Amino acid sequence: MTRPARKLGLLLATALTMSACAIHHVTPYVPDASLAVQTAGAAEASANCAEASTAAETAICATPSVVAANKAMILALQSQIRTASLFGRDALLASQRSWLLALPTICPGNAPACLQTALADRRTMLTVWHAPASPAGGAIAQYVSFHPPPGAGAQPDPAFCAGFAQRADIALQQTGRIDPAAMGYQEVAGTHGPAQAGPIAVDLYDANVYALFQRRARSISLGGPPVLTPNSLSQMVEARDTANQGGRFSAFASQTGDYGILDVFRDNARLLAFAADPWGSTTPAAPGEAAHLGVWDLSGGRPAPVCLFDLYTRPAEPGLLGALPPFAAWREALAQIRDSAELPLGTAWKRDQAQLAADTDFVILHMPLLAVQEARIWSPWLRARHDSVLDALFAWSAKTPANKALFDRAFSLLRPAATELVRAYQTTQGLSAPEATQAGGVTVMELLYEATITIAPAIGSDPTVGAGTKPRYPILAAPAG
Repeated sequence: MTRPARKLGLLLATALTMSACAIHHVTPYVPDASLAVQTAGAAEASANCAEASTAAETAICATPSVVAANKAMILALQSQIRTASLFGRDALLASQRSWLLALPTICPGNAPACLQTALADRRTMLTVWHAPASPAGGAIAQYVSFHPPPGAGAQPDPAFCAGFAQRADIALQQTGRIDPAAMGYQEVAGTHGPAQAGPIAVDLYDANVYALFQRRARSISLGGPPVLTPNSLSQMVEARDTANQGGRFSAFASQTGDYGILDVFRDNARLLAFAADPWGSTTPAAPGEAAHLGVWDLSGGRPAPVCLFDLYTRPAEPGLLGALPPFAAWREALAQIRDSAELPLGTAWKRDQAQLAADTDFVILHMPLLAVQEARIWSPWLRARHDSVLDALFAWSAKTPANKALFDRAFSLLRPAATELVRAYQTTQGLSAPEATQAGGVTVMELLYEATITIAPAIGSDPTVGAGTKPRYPILAAPAG
């Protein structure tokens, strides 16, 4: 049982069981042929000259060749973000933030030729940028698991669906992915294969920041108009899951109108497809509801529904953690420190960074074992970064009496907030005491770091820092001057 499922069992006493009833006659499912509105791709959204808000951005947008160089640089950055681990993304964004702040010095007066060269050089650096990869499998299986929705009734093909769920759970534990090949099926096209195989085409694209720059999918075509559209999974949920009536019936709720996973595969002679919501902060599920995965049989040329599963129950927002008084007060104090300064960066950059930070916060607060799993690889860097964060906060506190008062408030709340958070991880997510303590430490380090982004923006920009060094401060320390 996954931890969200355990939480529901404790709080709601809901039992999810696999029905053994069979439906022998399946009515073909004909989805709405209309597609979701095509949202802007990743680079176009982040390099939109209509949003130019700094002198450098205005100068870049004045020359077509520099615009092209800027877009190429942004594509390289987003490609790295797409594959970076949680803390690798932190390091990458810190490096980019540091470079952006140095650009006026690199190119005084924003001369177009200088900007074009600087952008090309930065693109080259980003192309070879490297940090430790996210570990595969393990922790994600504590949060993503396959259960028939409680209000959906019997699956149209219960034997296949039971086997599919079992294979998918094993693949998640071993690889961290819902991948047809890892599940023992033959991949044909889609998220984990080519975009097209003969007449079968999956519309894959690089999504914008509201999908965290992930590779997403919109539809499946079988040599003609799309047969699975961005609305198909929502329509299956609406038709079958009578218990889920909270307004999650459209992929438009994800702001990108797409799927986290969309694969066409073969099970012997049978041609099938599955579409899955993204899980975590970008799921289109309403707060407190479940992300879904649907399976269709494409053998007849148009999709017939086969299985529907709940994947991950998203906590209510602000949720139980947001209601913890010391923790909420501590986060407010940290937000005041962060907002005490403003970096001269562009509108698009600030929006993108805020969206990515929101995803990081969602993971560390609601899927903490993922963060703990990654933190084991990043431990020397995390502790070195934490030392630098505490030094930066102390230096900032010495600048004005107002800063000192805010610093004192934040650190007076730190220990009670951490204690409360560790207890909440145990009671709401079923973590053991050691797991909750580890998760609390990672969360404390990350949230303190986020508070320093505006006052010490380059901290953490080098993913190699920390190797072979001993931490100077405990995680809950307040540095003394």
